[in-house]
Amino acid sequence: MELRVMKNFLKIAETENITQASRELNVAQPHLTRQIKALEDELGVTLFVREKKRIHITEAGKFLRQQSDHILKLVEKTQNQIREMESGIKGTLFLGAIETLGTSKIPEWIAAFKKEFSDVRYNIWTSNSRDVTERLEKGLVDIAIVREPFEKEKFNSIHLQDERWIVFINPEHIFSQKTSPKISLRELSGEELIVPTQRIKEIENWFKEKNYKANITCSFAPISNAAALVQQNLGIAIVPESTKLSVSDKDIVIKELEEERTSGVCVIWRKDVELPGVAKSFLKLLSAYANSKK
Repeated sequence: MELRVMKNFLKIAETENITQASRELNVAQPHLTRQIKALEDELGVTLFVREKKRIHITEAGKFLRQQSDHILKLVEKTQNQIREMESGIKGTLFLGAIETLGTSKIPEWIAAFKKEFSDVRYNIWTSNSRDVTERLEKGLVDIAIVREPFEKEKFNSIHLQDERWIVFINPEHIFSQKTSPKISLRELSGEELIVPTQRIKEIENWFKEKNYKANITCSFAPISNAAALVQQNLGIAIVPESTKLSVSDKDIVIKELEEERTSGVCVIWRKDVELPGVAKSFLKLLSAYANSKK
């Protein structure tokens, strides 16, 4: 499967119209039609269902569209990094990160890195740990900042910090009137809880350890949804501490957990990949940050 065929396929998949794709690609329509037919023969699947004036992409076509997009982005990233290898610490840092760190620590780290390497550009993807790790596995980012646990047999890592879990409470909830800055798992066990989707089992285990039951009525992703759900008085949210940077004290009451819980935050990178110089240099900065926390 040639790269130019992939590019042409993506345009056809985007428009679902051979005539329009032909015009935008500046490629003869019969040639595009033959390319798609040859691609279907090569893969042994039907990529498009043809009608009189339009075509519609099949499930197999949707999967190929997704994979082709990843492959072409990876090729472009590789080409750019190879060109930049001879020019010192320049180029683009492709960084994935969990959302909360994306809005708190990453700007601070980049500002420090920029003082030494002013020519570096940045491509930052923020999501939950699972999505960020998936992009790392596909080679779409060079390094990723995630929460533990992760597959240690696949990735090298540096432990950056431990982050506490806190609680978001609606100002109208009775618990918001408590003078204590902390709230216990026993108190929370009687409430409807809102928790990150990826952390349901972990949080349920906190309660089991104390012989309580977690009444989790809502899970969420991305993390920014937590505050909105609490503002609608749909429950009490348990979130990482850095989440509080995105909320106002007027809208949300924040309390600490009486039984303190933390999650480890690490930067990880694939063991089977040689990192570009810009990524290695950024890891040195993160390593220095981690050592300062010890």
